[in-house]
Amino acid sequence: MKTNIVESIGELEKYLQESVEDDSNMFSILDWWKVNSPIFPILSLMARDVFAIPISTVASESVFSTSGRVLGPFRSYLTHKIVESLICTQDWIRGSISDIIDYEKDWEENQQIDNELSKMK
Repeated sequence: MKTNIVESIGELEKYLQESVEDDSNMFSILDWWKVNSPIFPILSLMARDVFAIPISTVASESVFSTSGRVLGPFRSYLTHKIVESLICTQDWIRGSISDIIDYEKDWEENQQIDNELSKMK
């Protein structure tokens, strides 16, 4: 189990070090993951799950408005899982590059906490 976690972290670090693709009309994110799935097997499975989220016919601004009611009588046909997926996707999209950079710092802090806790046992 621990080796899987270490492999996953190594895969994420390798992915984060990849150069950014050119933003062009010809770029297809699905094709990119298809080509790169052997390099990033775990992340490609996660991407497949995210991209499998069905498109909703509800206006995106009303679904992504987390300041008010997300589900109401007219939107009750959306399942809890779909609403959760939409809100999570919104957070991921709105995340900035600084969040990615802070990941490494957070990881080191978590490792220090884990080390301290293991010493207490």
